[in-house]
Amino acid sequence: MFESGKPVSVGDTNLFVSEAGNPKGQALVLLHGGLQSRLDFIPLAKLLAEDYRLIAIDTRGHGRSGIGTAPLTYRQIQNDFATVLTVLGLQNAGIIGHSDGGIVALRLAASRTVQPEFVIAVGAHWMLPENDPTRQIYQTITLENWRGMFGNQISVYNAENPEPDFGKLFKATTHMWLGCDEDAYPGASVRNIQCPLLVVHGDDDMLVSRQQAFELAGQVKGARLLNLPFARHTLLEDMPERVLPFLQDFMARVTT
Repeated sequence: MFESGKPVSVGDTNLFVSEAGNPKGQALVLLHGGLQSRLDFIPLAKLLAEDYRLIAIDTRGHGRSGIGTAPLTYRQIQNDFATVLTVLGLQNAGIIGHSDGGIVALRLAASRTVQPEFVIAVGAHWMLPENDPTRQIYQTITLENWRGMFGNQISVYNAENPEPDFGKLFKATTHMWLGCDEDAYPGASVRNIQCPLLVVHGDDDMLVSRQQAFELAGQVKGARLLNLPFARHTLLEDMPERVLPFLQDFMARVTT
């Protein structure tokens, strides 16, 4: 799943876009987390494939996408995805975004550069205050730490990226995580979101606090919150069968 695909130009590089599932089903765009790839959605995608047309995009520098020359920021990724969705005629597709993918999905919906039918943001920060403990994690994590935790994932990246340089990608991504300007987290702009929003949070998420998730849901009119006990940041990979009924119910209720 998600092995084949095609490059889509976003100016200074190409993003790899892969499709799976039911080509006649409702379009659902999948946006992965930082230092990951479209492949991390496979556990959930297998459960959605019968009913949905699934479009998974590798963020610039990740998976099979080139890193380009522009600085890696959430705004840049937002612009990249807006271009891809426009080229593919998917400006109104529903979006499931995990972690960084969820942050960018919030930015896309808030900016209204595209008009997603709905957004499901999983384990996503909407802001990251200076005193948030997650900043300490981002400031102290090293490339060696990451290799020790996710060595297999890095091996896949090295095998499929057109110009693999994980050290460069790691440095650019951690710098993005620590950003605090208008190119970083969406912040108060999430109040501009008009499409249906489901905020999904794992109660054992070590990166995104329960308060973050509750506050995000409170910022957006009509937003729904799913807080899953004993679930980690990687809940879509760890327990897709448990999450699926809630996602299906949300999507059925908000789609026309």
